[in-house]
Amino acid sequence: MFIPLLQKERSIDDFVDNDEECRLGALLADREAVSPDATLYRKEINTIVSSAMVNLTDRERIILVDRFGLTGNEEMTLEEIGRKLGLSRERVRQLEREAKGKLREFLRSRQKELCYT
Repeated sequence: MFIPLLQKERSIDDFVDNDEECRLGALLADREAVSPDATLYRKEINTIVSSAMVNLTDRERIILVDRFGLTGNEEMTLEEIGRKLGLSRERVRQLEREAKGKLREFLRSRQKELCYT
């Protein structure tokens, strides 16, 4: 019962080894946890990409969402998307290329916002 009273308080900045190479905070850090900075950055990127997607036609948006599984669904092939939209595989490829070009153009103007250091 008296043992906790005898223990010295420790700071997370205290060294825990004799060589003073390892701090307590390094041992307590959860290496699996996503940093708050990364979470915020990902949220900002999603907002920017969503605003960029507004510049696309409905068909272009459907193609990109299906092609890359942006809503959490499986990625689809050009042929599968073509069947869904009643288009040839080649036409879907062309529309995908045009949509990606529009996104690149929009995102180029927001390039500084996309940098994460």
